[in-house]
Amino acid sequence: MNKESNSDYSMVNLGTQTEKDLQYSRELGSYYERSQGTHVDKARNFTKFVPRQALAAFLAKHEIFRRILSTHGAIIECGVHLGGGLMTWAQMSAIYEPVNHVRQIIGFDTFEGFPELTPEDRGQNLPYAQKGGLATNAEADLQECIRLFDLNRPLGHIAKVQLVVGDAVSTIPQFLASNPHLVVAMLYLDFDVYKPTKVAIETFLPRMPKGAVIAFDQLNQAYWPGETTAVYETLGIRNLRIERFPFTPQISYAVLE
Repeated sequence: MNKESNSDYSMVNLGTQTEKDLQYSRELGSYYERSQGTHVDKARNFTKFVPRQALAAFLAKHEIFRRILSTHGAIIECGVHLGGGLMTWAQMSAIYEPVNHVRQIIGFDTFEGFPELTPEDRGQNLPYAQKGGLATNAEADLQECIRLFDLNRPLGHIAKVQLVVGDAVSTIPQFLASNPHLVVAMLYLDFDVYKPTKVAIETFLPRMPKGAVIAFDQLNQAYWPGETTAVYETLGIRNLRIERFPFTPQISYAVLE
């Protein structure tokens, strides 16, 4: 899948967009290329270019982050993709708690797409809901992003962001075995599929104190039923007060009580 098709899919992955939305996606890319200013100028003026839906998701993640500011522990992101979510948590931590060097941001991903899909993942599936789907090969790119991030934050000599690469079904238990000190303040579930989502919940939930947040990117979505099934089988839907934001439909979360 090339970058252009990835971009188009990102605009229609809920099956609710129109041809006008696709036109916007295509023309936005062209506008970005010819717009005035250097690449850094464009980054500083990002609201000229970011789609409304992406900005709404960013605001939702900001609100979720604010809810764990006083909660001790790491932020775990399950499913990094191109790194926008991972670096949102990192930037928020650098801004709101610049001296909290024990707040680690840890991202799990294969960067080679889905290792497998199971029967629990069968739903109104999208074209990339298959083995190897949504591969980004973005690890090297993100490592450079993290290096630059460290140049621009307090205590940048102390590592804050870590990538754990591989099939999370194996890497998550291995990570915990190597980090027995781990406490988790936020678990952000964005694996899309059942098996690694269930492993993440079963492994990290015992490390989450009261006040910690578990957040969902595909809960209650027909296109990715595996996440809901994993939550139902582990946490139990009735045991959670699942909240959402009025300005974005996809992201939801629960504060552990």
